[in-house]
Amino acid sequence: MNKRENYLAYLNHEQVDWIPTFAMDQYIVGSQLEYWENGPVAGGADGFGNVWIPTESANSQPALDPNVIPLDDVCDWEDKVTFPDLDAIDWEEFAAQQLAGKDRDERVIEYHTWNSVFLRLGHLLGFEEALCAFFEEPEATKALCMAIADYKVGILERAAKFLKPDAYVHYDDVAAAKSLFMSPEVYREFIKPAHARMNDAAKALGMIPIIHICGYCEDILPDVIEEGSVCWQSAQPMNDIDRIIRELGDDLAVMGGYDTQGPAGQETATDEMAIAEVHRCMDEYGKYGRCFGLQGYRLPNMRDMVILEESVRYGRERIERLRAGE
Repeated sequence: MNKRENYLAYLNHEQVDWIPTFAMDQYIVGSQLEYWENGPVAGGADGFGNVWIPTESANSQPALDPNVIPLDDVCDWEDKVTFPDLDAIDWEEFAAQQLAGKDRDERVIEYHTWNSVFLRLGHLLGFEEALCAFFEEPEATKALCMAIADYKVGILERAAKFLKPDAYVHYDDVAAAKSLFMSPEVYREFIKPAHARMNDAAKALGMIPIIHICGYCEDILPDVIEEGSVCWQSAQPMNDIDRIIRELGDDLAVMGGYDTQGPAGQETATDEMAIAEVHRCMDEYGKYGRCFGLQGYRLPNMRDMVILEESVRYGRERIERLRAGE
């Protein structure tokens, strides 16, 4: 198989010829370059009125200016929330820039869109107020979550028309390292229906739905499957990844594994430590020959070539050994 065929086999929960590697075995479009979602790359306001500041600690990726809160009362969202004008974007130019040099016969093209339902809710209200809104104003909060989902569907419609991606990834970090930011019940009531709306639209547009969630989120992964996602990206090892692949692998592919919060993920980690962590992931999670892809880095370098090159080499060797019965 070529990269495209192998990656599609991975997303379809089938046997692969090698273990896929994030950002090496697929093309990523959208992402930080959605300026209306994330503000200009150098920092500034996005289309919602949030302001973003580039960081040193996250490889210049932007963080929110905490002093700018566009919405002070969720009940006023219909009057006060400004959604980006998607028709004002030159989608033809955007697509041409994003797709330049990419061979869709060689790799799967994934459209990544940041700031999904929970994240944007927190951006608009502020993190604490967004969590309080679930309990204080549930009906208004549900309506705003669905409005954010509808806006995201608008992005998917335009992405499907102009970029024609094979898959889309929406980023909704609903968890910290030790637990979800909310109970599973709150997630199911407020966030899950909005995710399902987006995923249904993506499938109708011919895109494979994928979700990005960092942190400990294994309690809601069955819900993620029910929403329609076929892959979970940025899977971190505070979750029981081996059990997840064994029990949910018929329905959910896992992309992640590398312990970015442990010693091997730090700037001080040696090449030997990074390579050992790649081997641990692929030996532990890749032993089933399907449903696992490697994603990891040493801060602040999100594209760590030592990790990427070793994962490409060892990802093929691991499957060859598996087929040889080792």
